[in-house]
Amino acid sequence: MKNMWEVFVMDMSELAEGKDIELSIRTLNPGLHKYTYKRVKCQVSAKQDKFSDSLQVRMGRGQLSASKFSIKVLEEVERMPEKYR
Repeated sequence: MKNMWEVFVMDMSELAEGKDIELSIRTLNPGLHKYTYKRVKCQVSAKQDKFSDSLQVRMGRGQLSASKFSIKVLEEVERMPEKYR
């Protein structure tokens, strides 16, 4: 199943291709968990067919970017410090 994700960035340079990067993304898949955020380590590509999942980009104030990316989520990053788990 192809997942649809969305990310908010201040600058498109935050979406560096060819590197493992950390992003806070939210799901756009329909259902109960739509708009749920995750912090992930991922790879992104401007080639929409390179990875199976798609990534929609919004700028800092919510403006939808015309640029579309594909994304591969490598792992979820734990956001809560160890001492609070």
